[in-house]
Amino acid sequence: MHPRTRVNPVLLVTVLVGASALLAAFVPNADAGVNRAKAASQKKTVTPTVVTTTPYALGAYASDFTGAGSQLSQFESQLGAKVAVASSFRGWGDVFPDPAQLPDSATGHTLLVSWDLGATADTRFSTFTAHQHDAYLLQEATAARNYGKPLYVRPWPEMNGDWQAFQPTPDGSRPAGGTYAQFVAAWRYLVTFFRNHGATNVKWVFNPTTDTYAETTPVSRIWPGAGYVDVLGLDGYNWGTGGIFAWRSFANIYSAQYQNLVALAPTKPVWVCEVGSKEPGEDDGAPVDPAHTKSGWYQDMFAYLNTTATRVRAVVLFDTRKERDWRISSSSDALAAVHNVAVAAPGAVPS
Repeated sequence: MHPRTRVNPVLLVTVLVGASALLAAFVPNADAGVNRAKAASQKKTVTPTVVTTTPYALGAYASDFTGAGSQLSQFESQLGAKVAVASSFRGWGDVFPDPAQLPDSATGHTLLVSWDLGATADTRFSTFTAHQHDAYLLQEATAARNYGKPLYVRPWPEMNGDWQAFQPTPDGSRPAGGTYAQFVAAWRYLVTFFRNHGATNVKWVFNPTTDTYAETTPVSRIWPGAGYVDVLGLDGYNWGTGGIFAWRSFANIYSAQYQNLVALAPTKPVWVCEVGSKEPGEDDGAPVDPAHTKSGWYQDMFAYLNTTATRVRAVVLFDTRKERDWRISSSSDALAAVHNVAVAAPGAVPS
């Protein structure tokens, strides 16, 4: 959503991580409009494991810094390590990469852009295939082609969520949406348009959320085909205990949709395009949860990525204070847990 609204020197370190037990029940990831099923509570057991390297790069969207330097560079200073991916959010009518993104590119970061392609009846899927937006698409394709470097773009991000105006549905009733078939046609039209206009450096990220509850769109029904997708993306958050939510491990949040995507394209790389966890002790209206720690949550996440979700090639942190304090600096222990992996992560995204 726009905005989501949301390294590396070779220095190997030892990180204590652990595998966490899965929850017995499902609770949705929840974005702006999610208010779904309740989840069972979770008991956490950590078994220390030694990790000295990772098969995935790290990245970040950072928005809460002020002062000199880009927000990402300030985030890296705080982290004590360089990340590989610079994430940003652009909306309908924006042409990118723009001057705000180029400093991060100049310092060697791979750009990842969440591209919101409209939220009104003027930008339904059918309006793309009817050539109604070709003038704007040509502007963007030209800018992308002139950029020249690989540019990772996730159009219609989190399209499966029932809070999205562009959610594909069986009856096509969402304001900026359409049917499953119309979404596939619009996606293929977009990709083909860029390729035909020389923007072959754009890498297309098919990026649903981890949500799989009844009102979300099954990703298998809107899959554009392997020839139109370069990267499989996922967004998912641990919203903590309180209200309809329960503390959920990374594995519990990600495992089902990860398997769904990998089944669609077993050889494609997977990127975690947005991820974060609530700080158990933060004052955000949700109950304090003394049974868990944010540092432990990240340790469990890295353990799961190293041992189970082995198609993941990039993990992009959503580092801002929004619905929760998603920042890794919300506690010194959480910051240390991510730092320990960041200094062991590759400086570029593995293929």
